[in-house]
Formats: sequence, C-alpha cells, structure tokens
Amino acid sequence: MKWLFRIILSLIILSVLVFFLYCNNLSLADKQTVTYYKTLKKALKQKGYRPRLLVISTRRLPFHNNIQVNMSGAAPKSRHLSGEAIDFLVLDVNRDGKATAADVDIVVKILEEEIMKGNGGIGTYKQESSFINRQMVHIDCRKGKGRWER
Repeated sequence: MKWLFRIILSLIILSVLVFFLYCNNLSLADKQTVTYYKTLKKALKQKGYRPRLLVISTRRLPFHNNIQVNMSGAAPKSRHLSGEAIDFLVLDVNRDGKATAADVDIVVKILEEEIMKGNGGIGTYKQESSFINRQMVHIDCRKGKGRWER
C-alpha cells in the first residue's frame, strides 16, 4: 500500500512540474505574444481591474497538441506548436467576486482596442460547457488578423 501512495504522489508532483515548467512557461512563447500578454496585465491594472490571469498553455509538443485536438477540438496545426500562442484563464478581473463572461469581455476589448489593434489572433470559448474553456482566451502573433468565438 505504501508503494501505491508513493506512485500517486510522484505522479502528482510530476504533473505540477510539467504544468509550471512547460505548459505555462512564458519563456517558451514568442516574444511578440508575450508582449501582448504582459501589456494586457499592465493595462488591466492601470484601468483599476485585477490582472487575474493564469497562463495554461504556451508552446506544445506534438503529442500534447494531439491530445488537445482530440479532447477539445484544438487545431491540428496549432500556433502553440511553434510557440506563437498563449492560452490563459481569465479570473475575476472586474472585482465582482465571480469569474464570468463579463471578465473575458473586458480582457478581449482591451486586447482588441488597445493592444493588438487588428493584429494577431484572439479566440474565446465562452459557449463551452467547462469553466476552464469558458474562461480561456487564446492570443497569438500571426501575421494579419484572426478572431473567433466558440
């Protein structure tokens, strides 16, 4: 029984390390996309919002992207494969005690009107059933403009 506990604990530790050292590691993402993200956090703060954002995906390895394709409908040739994209969760930025579509809308408006201004990709998933997908925003540094809502 002790060995089972050790295996489970090891898997938990490994999962946490993978998340913090790989999945949400901004140093693996394209500099332009990171600049969009960091500028967003500053703009939120300057406007009196809380910059409560949590990066959940930057560069992906092909096997990781394939898992995302099968589980959540991610793009097979995702910009995450080249490190051009960042996915992040939008938590309670407007200080109303809840993380909702209103918070996502605030973030997207700032990105669109003040930061990205018709450049790069911005995607939202507010119609999805799970909290993580509903509160997630995708940004990337593609040439030209790409926008989508799901």
